[in-house]
Amino acid sequence: MVGIVSIDIVLRGFFVGFLVAVFAVAYNKLVIGKFVKALIKAEALHPAFARTFEQLDLKKNFWFAYALRPKGTLRKFVYELDGDGKPGYYYIPENKLYRAGRLYGGKDVDLLMVFALVLVLFIFFAITLMVYPFFTDQISNFFAGFGG
Repeated sequence: MVGIVSIDIVLRGFFVGFLVAVFAVAYNKLVIGKFVKALIKAEALHPAFARTFEQLDLKKNFWFAYALRPKGTLRKFVYELDGDGKPGYYYIPENKLYRAGRLYGGKDVDLLMVFALVLVLFIFFAITLMVYPFFTDQISNFFAGFGG
């Protein structure tokens, strides 16, 4: 019984890990990707072409502020003109454009897709947890036949 409980916990851990990964990708594509795609579309690829949230038709919110914090990952790709007396103007240098596009842009992700993926993962792990004891019993019975 101890083996089943430990495998059960491992499978649940995988499920939680997959959920965290799905939500991290969704955050990067839905929230951060919206900002990066807007900068790319506006061709804000040089300090002279930097844009504000208003110019990009975006409303700055907590998620954008969090992503643009000084030590945030997004700051490796998106620069701000704060040293030029124009805080709030953002751009992506051309040498960072490809990587920013790959990480935050790419194929569109929507909430329906995220919900469907979470649902499929839940069903898969629920079935796995329900069927696992049956398979372990069958394997135990198979190997018990060789012991006698």
